[in-house]
Amino acid sequence: MNEVPIAGEADDRQARQSDLGRRARSGAAWIVFGFGAGQVLRLAANIALAALLQEEVFALMAIVAALMQGLAMFSDIGLRSSMVQNPRGDDDAFIDTAWTLQVIRGGILCIMAMALAWPLASLYGANDSAALQLRWLIPIVAITAVIDGFQSSRFLTAARQMQIGRMTRLEMVVQLTNAVVMLSLAWLMRSVFALAIAAVVASALRMALSYWMLPGRRSRFHLEKAALNSILSFGQWIFLSTMLAFLSMQIDRLVFAGLFPLADVGVYSIAASLAMLVGVLAGSLQTSVIFPWYSRMLDEGVPLDEAFRRTRAPILLMSTFACSQLVAGAGSFFELAYSHRYVDGATYLPILAVGAWFSTVESMYGSAFLATGRSRWVAFVGATKVVSFLAFLVPVMLFDAPMWAGALIAMASEVARTLAAQILGRKMGLRNVRIETGMLALLVVTGALGLGLVNFVPWVAGLHPAWRLVLVGLVSSLIFMPLFLRHFWPLIRRRMG
Repeated sequence: MNEVPIAGEADDRQARQSDLGRRARSGAAWIVFGFGAGQVLRLAANIALAALLQEEVFALMAIVAALMQGLAMFSDIGLRSSMVQNPRGDDDAFIDTAWTLQVIRGGILCIMAMALAWPLASLYGANDSAALQLRWLIPIVAITAVIDGFQSSRFLTAARQMQIGRMTRLEMVVQLTNAVVMLSLAWLMRSVFALAIAAVVASALRMALSYWMLPGRRSRFHLEKAALNSILSFGQWIFLSTMLAFLSMQIDRLVFAGLFPLADVGVYSIAASLAMLVGVLAGSLQTSVIFPWYSRMLDEGVPLDEAFRRTRAPILLMSTFACSQLVAGAGSFFELAYSHRYVDGATYLPILAVGAWFSTVESMYGSAFLATGRSRWVAFVGATKVVSFLAFLVPVMLFDAPMWAGALIAMASEVARTLAAQILGRKMGLRNVRIETGMLALLVVTGALGLGLVNFVPWVAGLHPAWRLVLVGLVSSLIFMPLFLRHFWPLIRRRMG
């Protein structure tokens, strides 16, 4: 008598897992497509801005972005993560409470940023007088915090329900509009304030589209005690981990801006932004797809090590391929896209690209830690990078080392963070060292081969930089093709079938 219900329950569970897998694959495809289109647009805009504006502009905006991101992460109480992980994530009272906290937080962030504008301008202005523009630049960009606070709660529910396609389409509209406004203002103003105004316009458009393009109910101001306690309880370690995550991502540019000329830091920031493309893509996949998928699969009784095993190879393969391209093509790309003022970026980018690979590995473990409620482990891993960076920084300060030594410090601290994540992952049974070692070896071999072709083969070195990039890309693609066919062709064939 009991066999039928049990069988029916098993069928329902299998159907739910199949649906989760379908949404995860669809979400991953949307993120890769949206990320690729967005980065092509952003890169084209960045190259155009480099021709219109001075190097110092990129350093100034890096400082502003670091400040705003830092304040946002320092005040992060895990609203998005709580919505994804909490069983009440679809409850109206829980959603309204999360949205109300989001609005309050946005106002507080704006006030804090404005209060820090003049002290930061004075601090960095002592090293380079161009930094005095931060007095007015930061307050303009701070307005985005208030606007972002009023974004629809549908963003939060869309993350829980893995509605990646809708969110990606919205973001693509915002990015395209932002690029047009930013370049137009930069052409007219030839000032860093053009980028600040464009940031405000982009935030306002994103907020408006969140009500128009995403389905769901309108939120209202409401604070339910049970929901508030649940969010704050889960978010206490999220707060610490995101604070440390900010420091781990931005500490290099914040510190270097006080040690090196802003023009050098501006070039470094461009190289770091290019290297971060890999980490941003991997992070988007981890945050929007892998983390929610882990959480839902754990709810369905699937062991974490099994879920981890299913995702590790594709993520690592894509990251290794992208990083090898950055390493091998750095010199040709900077020669093609930027003027001689940015030539040092070709030295920084290969070093930072290797660091980005390690960052991708760490993010895989971070998603697993969050899905199982171990947010304190994420905080510990972030602290490892910050401490190691500061320790490695001492020789640079003592011996007045050049900017490329700073890039080495950034890479070494990423290695330290990844080792910490691996050690903690082993405690959960996540044994991934074999494939990670193999992919790292593949990155080194492919990157070295590309650099060797470009720098030591005369007929290749004599080619136009665009053709050198094409050649390096073809060689890398041929090396990676067997692995791509092995891991991605079954997914493509299943989707076509």
